[in-house]
Amino acid sequence: MQEKVKQLSFRVKELSIENESLKAEVEIYRQEAGGKSGGADVASSIDYVDTSEQRQALVACEDFVRGGSGVYPKVADIVLPNLHGNANPLCCSLSSDDTVLATGGADCTLGLTPWGAACDKNKVADVVANACKLQCDGPVITTAFHPSAKVVAAGCMDGSVWVVSFDIVTGKGLVITASTMIPKKHAKYVKTVAWRSTNNTPFVLASGSADGTIQLTEVSIQVNYGTDDETTTSIDLKPMETLHLSGAVEALCFIQDELCCYARGKPYLMCFDTRQDFCQRKINLNSGGRPAAAGTTLEDQHVSFAIMDMAPSPTAAGNNPTVGKYLAVATDASRNIIIDFASGLQVRNLYGHQNDSYSNPKIAWSSNGQYLLGNTQEDASVCVWDIASGEIVERMNEHGQTVRGLFASYTTDTLLTTSFDKQTKLWFSS
Repeated sequence: MQEKVKQLSFRVKELSIENESLKAEVEIYRQEAGGKSGGADVASSIDYVDTSEQRQALVACEDFVRGGSGVYPKVADIVLPNLHGNANPLCCSLSSDDTVLATGGADCTLGLTPWGAACDKNKVADVVANACKLQCDGPVITTAFHPSAKVVAAGCMDGSVWVVSFDIVTGKGLVITASTMIPKKHAKYVKTVAWRSTNNTPFVLASGSADGTIQLTEVSIQVNYGTDDETTTSIDLKPMETLHLSGAVEALCFIQDELCCYARGKPYLMCFDTRQDFCQRKINLNSGGRPAAAGTTLEDQHVSFAIMDMAPSPTAAGNNPTVGKYLAVATDASRNIIIDFASGLQVRNLYGHQNDSYSNPKIAWSSNGQYLLGNTQEDASVCVWDIASGEIVERMNEHGQTVRGLFASYTTDTLLTTSFDKQTKLWFSS
């Protein structure tokens, strides 16, 4: 019986691979029928959009004409085992200066680790032992650093969201200076958290939940200087807005002042301008991102995938040095998409990996904007796509089990991964 199960499991894997190959062939045939060529689905069906959209699509495609330079994080040089003891790490992120990593664990803790000393392999154990821990009320499944301040947010399975400030203190190392939980919990687990990417104060934190809500909170950090060089830090929270969506919020991010989010079951992304009374626009996920066909609406259309993660392009993306010009999204249908954020047009569709509704797809950009990095459920590897060709140029298999969390620096060639093998790894370009 065990041998039969083994044979059937192997056959299922074979059929899954054949199915992905057939999908890729269909895309190629469709492109050829439309007079297009290349390794990726480029701005699908451009012939059917109006003149202004054609120009936008063509300009977007030109940003990814040149093949990658070969520079991306590819060497797993630092390995930090068991940052959460015997519990699995579930998420990870890097501070804006790349010096501190945050991990959330099934042990209900948020860990903050200054990892620099681990460059000396003899000090890895000390780095792990000295990591700062904050005890939360549930497993921590999402975390994000503020883009400029020493503040990090964490979302938990019990619906709570924590805000934590930290600092590097001479003689003490990294110290958590203040922490607080946002008073109003979500009714279900918090899927994603993100900070508004502008540096205006107070800071704005968004949290998205499986209960279909997005809570926006203004966060103010107060440092009080006392006598004898003693300082205290306080965190003030002010509810800003609550958005009620009709499906579980799977992913969100800020691009400057605009909040982009995805609710399960919808054929579009929703974007809210936080500076213009949350004025809303929608990015169609069907028909290559073009507007709905005559006589239909966005709501009339069906989409066969859910977006599970999203990441704005870095400053150096393409030939236009504009932060967030493009948005990369990872889906539960073995498909990653690059979207021109202003027009909504899809300029690349990337395949070759496996992710379904039972997986945890993650996506990140290389700092030069030439590559996308993502996980795959078929093994423990990190896939690297050359955006220009749309092809996977490397599968980096350095973990013992599936990669759960993945985060790439926007300023250096540094990649952070966590896995069910209980290891947290830092990858570099050489």
